[in-house]
Amino acid sequence: MMSGEVKLRKSGSIAFLSLSNPGKFNAISSAMLDQLVLEATKIEEDVEIRVVLIHGADGNFSSGADLEDLLGMDASSALAFHRKMNTVSHQMRNSSKIYIALLEGFALGGGFELSLSADMRICAENVKLGQPEINMGLNAGAGGNAILPRYVGRGNAMHLILTGEKFDARKGIELGIIQKSVPRAELYQEGENLARRIALLPKESVALTKLAVNASMDSSVDSAMDTEALVFSWLNGKEEIKGKIRKFLEK
Repeated sequence: MMSGEVKLRKSGSIAFLSLSNPGKFNAISSAMLDQLVLEATKIEEDVEIRVVLIHGADGNFSSGADLEDLLGMDASSALAFHRKMNTVSHQMRNSSKIYIALLEGFALGGGFELSLSADMRICAENVKLGQPEINMGLNAGAGGNAILPRYVGRGNAMHLILTGEKFDARKGIELGIIQKSVPRAELYQEGENLARRIALLPKESVALTKLAVNASMDSSVDSAMDTEALVFSWLNGKEEIKGKIRKFLEK
């Protein structure tokens, strides 16, 4: 029997990608990862979609990897599971779309780490974040060792990873992981408001800005600024952008 499912729905230029695994706080199974890869591919190919809100069902984002799934895996199948996680992470980080993670309840382990591959994270005040894998002798299963230090620095990452400490929305904001915290009842409206605001921006400007920011994470400052300059000059040559500049000057 398949454990959990991933649901995709659209509302104009906004896509809603939902993780659902009832009774397991939306723990992520291998079957769900297969679905995530397929849905992320559909999203990338859909020219109408501009922003993706990824969230969990029934009051939780995700408690991490499905432990019952992991229990039945040998080293080879565990590697395949992790590589599926890596594929989803790569799809989100390198997409031309903007991914916003809406976090509430448990956002732990692989669920928390999956959210780190989104472009932004908004959370409800009741959220519990963390990487508790070390408590079972495991390391991060979805980029926590590779991505988290880029957000919080090596020392903070080592502390969070090796203590398995769960932390709240305020700590997430202090660490620079969370961009905004709101009351739980306002989480989805806040996410939709931000998504629709971004969706109104010029499509190519958003996609290329994301590309330039991503480049800055993996290269020297000088190289990243060269990329930034190329993006700026190319966009400045677009008639849509010229029109916006003229409209601003007319004011």
